Amino acid sequence: MSSELLKLGTSALLGNQSHLQTVSNNIANLNTPGYSRQRTEFTSYVEWGLGRSETVRLFDKFANDQYRRDLETKGRTESFSKNTDTLDNLFADDQTSIAQGLDDVFGRLNEANDEPSALTPRQLVISDSQALVARMQSLSERVLEQEDIVNEEIDLTISEVNSLIASFYDINEKVVAASAGENNDASSNMLDERNQIIRELSEIIGVNTINVESDGIELVAPNGQPLSIDGAYFNLRTTQGDPDPERLQIEVYSINNPNNVSDFAESNAGGKLGGLLDYRREVLDETINSLGQMAIAFSDAMNQQNRKGVDLEGNLGSDMFSIPSTNALGYRDNSSNFHDIEVRIEDGQGASATNFEYEVVFTSSTEYTVQALKQGEAYGSASGPFTIPGNTTDFQGSSDGLPDGLELRFDPDSSTASGGFTTGDTFLLRPSRLSGLDIEMNFDRPEQLALAAPISVNNPLTNLGSGRIELTDITDTNTDNTSLNQTGFTDDVNGDGTTGDYGLDADAPSKVVYTLAGQYEVQDSTGAVIGTVASGENIMQQLRDAGTWPTATHGEDYPGYEITVDGQPRAGDEFNIEFNSDGFDDNFNGLKLAELQQADTMRRNILSSSGNTLTFAESYSNLIGFVGDTANRASIAYESSQTLLAQSKLRVDDMSGVNLDEEAADLVRYEQAYSAAARVITVAQTTFDSILQAVRG
Repeated sequence: MSSELLKLGTSALLGNQSHLQTVSNNIANLNTPGYSRQRTEFTSYVEWGLGRSETVRLFDKFANDQYRRDLETKGRTESFSKNTDTLDNLFADDQTSIAQGLDDVFGRLNEANDEPSALTPRQLVISDSQALVARMQSLSERVLEQEDIVNEEIDLTISEVNSLIASFYDINEKVVAASAGENNDASSNMLDERNQIIRELSEIIGVNTINVESDGIELVAPNGQPLSIDGAYFNLRTTQGDPDPERLQIEVYSINNPNNVSDFAESNAGGKLGGLLDYRREVLDETINSLGQMAIAFSDAMNQQNRKGVDLEGNLGSDMFSIPSTNALGYRDNSSNFHDIEVRIEDGQGASATNFEYEVVFTSSTEYTVQALKQGEAYGSASGPFTIPGNTTDFQGSSDGLPDGLELRFDPDSSTASGGFTTGDTFLLRPSRLSGLDIEMNFDRPEQLALAAPISVNNPLTNLGSGRIELTDITDTNTDNTSLNQTGFTDDVNGDGTTGDYGLDADAPSKVVYTLAGQYEVQDSTGAVIGTVASGENIMQQLRDAGTWPTATHGEDYPGYEITVDGQPRAGDEFNIEFNSDGFDDNFNGLKLAELQQADTMRRNILSSSGNTLTFAESYSNLIGFVGDTANRASIAYESSQTLLAQSKLRVDDMSGVNLDEEAADLVRYEQAYSAAARVITVAQTTFDSILQAVRG
């Protein structure tokens, strides 16, 4: 009997000692990341006592897989939200607000219109316009800096990913080696360590796992690209983008064979890395391109209107701002690295500019198509094909059918024998991306501001009727009349070959005479009759409609100005039209410039721009709204992901987490059981001694 008691007591003692060791280990690893609670289990002997002990790891695979997926979502939304919030704060800064800069410029224009001959208000317009340009440049630069920050974060993230992949490969090989053979298992600590690495990788890049024999795991990216497989693992690295070298791209290479390289698509990334790439593509690109679009539209509208006036020195107005052109980016697989395409927004087409990017693909050596891109994907149908000009100095634009105000100049590679483009050559056009950064103010003197109209009209005192002539519009002041008479304006009024001497051509409309027949006779400066119209309203338009100026020799807006005679003139009354060389107190064009603040001069970024224009302020407000709304939605998504992660973590902890109260209770319970088992051994020993004494006695 005593031997049976001893056997029972000893097995119970050792069993409860194992329980105490397991509980102690659980308590010791209370704060160890990835640790799974352990429990010691025993089998019962058929006769008496405890059998073989086994310490098992409490682990719910389904709960753990959900937790890993929620970690990936949390990492992605957190990265996207934090970066978007940074951009939102940037746009909330009043010091960089373009809206404030626009208000300042147009406010100064209104002040200058009150005193068009005064220099000080004009100078304030120039100063505030320069300040607006500085705001555009500063904001564009700070947004572009965000891309540099994203590049740095991508590099750091990839470095962390590579370290974790290497660690995973090492521990996975150890697990496989320890599990090799029948009835062999890797230790719980090794499995926990591997599982923790997988969790960390999920949060950073997003991974999927594939279970293989001997407790091994293969690690793959979300789209199935292998990261760690039997006998090999892969690392990521950044490389210069194609076609943009400043835009980091990611590739995968084998550690065992570094020449085994493949692209790592942006869609292949999850977690923090995926959030960074989403932010760059969906938010940064949209924002910087929209800033450039605004800079182009504003500058072009101001340039076009200022040209329609006369400055304080009697000259036709010039461009207030210079709008940059850019070079297209060629892809690495192109037939030559020396091909060049210059891209810009056509003069006068700023309202057609978009925040899209474009892809030019050559379908032959001389023909190409243009495809709009939005977030790197084709948007709408391709335009074309178009044929490149024979002269490399010629631009192609809207008159050739190019969309969205694009104007292109092609310079083939003259360094090779073929020299020309090749079928399949592809280029990326970014007409608006750097415009906000590179735009410049041309004016530095207040006299350059063209507030006056280029035409003055007057009603001679000798007129007997009540008719009054009125200048109603200026449509064009182009002085290049070499190939056809585009307008009635000239920069060589004396005809001596000296440019800069502005006035009206000799054959331009210079006088309107009301005739006995009740018609309006239009004459040139020599008194020659150009044509007769029946009404005094929009006289030049009536002459155009009547074909007085043949389209083969005259521009569609000839003569570039419009006049109306109101009231009731009498026969013989004359109305004079002259070049306004000294209209110092005239603010006709200044008012037109000020009206641009409320004019629909910007296009909505959709394929069809018809009836979808915006003011400058509305466009900027939309951009701020886009950034703010994106930041808000990203914040909500991040908060939701945290809630889901907390729920999935609770489910994991229910099975695998260490509960200190529960472990403390088990510690007391097993300690008591241990003491009881020791007491059983003591009783067995006493009984055995008693038996020996009885035998000896």
